[in-house]
Amino acid sequence: MSTRSRALRLLDDLAARLAPTTSPRPRSDNPFAGLFPWELRSRASLDVPRRAHGVDTQYAAELLDFAGVCAFSRAIDGALAAQCRHAADSLAGEVRAAVRAHSLDPDDPVQSFRFDGAYQRGPGRVDLRDHEAMGRPPFDHESLRGEAAWMPLVTRVLGEGARLLWRGVVVTEPNTPEQPFHSDGPLVSKQEWRKRGVAVGETAAAPPHSLIVFVPLVRCDSRGEVRPTSFLPGSHHQVTANALQAETVEAGCSSGAGMPAVIDAEPGDAIVFDMRTHHAGGANTSRERRSVLYFTYALPWYDAEMQRELLGSAGLVQRGAAPAPKLTPAPPT
Repeated sequence: MSTRSRALRLLDDLAARLAPTTSPRPRSDNPFAGLFPWELRSRASLDVPRRAHGVDTQYAAELLDFAGVCAFSRAIDGALAAQCRHAADSLAGEVRAAVRAHSLDPDDPVQSFRFDGAYQRGPGRVDLRDHEAMGRPPFDHESLRGEAAWMPLVTRVLGEGARLLWRGVVVTEPNTPEQPFHSDGPLVSKQEWRKRGVAVGETAAAPPHSLIVFVPLVRCDSRGEVRPTSFLPGSHHQVTANALQAETVEAGCSSGAGMPAVIDAEPGDAIVFDMRTHHAGGANTSRERRSVLYFTYALPWYDAEMQRELLGSAGLVQRGAAPAPKLTPAPPT
């Protein structure tokens, strides 16, 4: 990390600690009265309370609409989180060895690798999206599938027709810097929404087409060596995203109204966010890998082909690119 980046990070940390705590009022008729989304910068302000029957999905949906992100504790059992972490770490090691066997550097900052089920997400990060191991224990546990604690919220926001689009795990190597802020999906135009029978006014915000669930498998602490993911609340709406993106000056750092929400998390917690919400994976300065399970849910008509088309229209990916090749295992040593 550069001296300038380190100084900006320290200023961000100091500003976050000195800023007054701002939190919604979950039990009130208008929980966000008098608040701006970017004022919700702490885990407490983005936390969803639990009720006797589970997570308060009504409030969670309201918080998602307002801020674009929410969190709740103990989404999966700690023992299962530990099993998934061990499996993810082993899998990441196998993938990195296989990438090297293809004469590629898995940490190359310029030339990223892309295989079926294994993608590089910048130096030190591998995304095991829909890797075949995701269908085997421990990743096939029912509490990570149909009985997941977050499914009532997903259904409430996206409807009964919501489907799992992708699932995977992102593994960050030791001594990896934070990511730049980014969103995981493109915007769907209001014209496209109207084609789908959803009336969206010219000045109204479009509804969500996809939700992403992060489940950290290690403790992520904003004051520790394994830093959590940061979010820019409100950035799921385009007008706010434009303003906040202009404020972002360094990877993982921001200024002014764009001060990020840094969501500390324990293994097995869940962070649910709109695919359009800007976020940045935290730095890992520890000696161990940082693993995060993720699940992407979408409306029935939003699929991988539509995402590629929208990304291609925005010039973010090359249209007509060949499918990613299979990654053959490294030969035994």
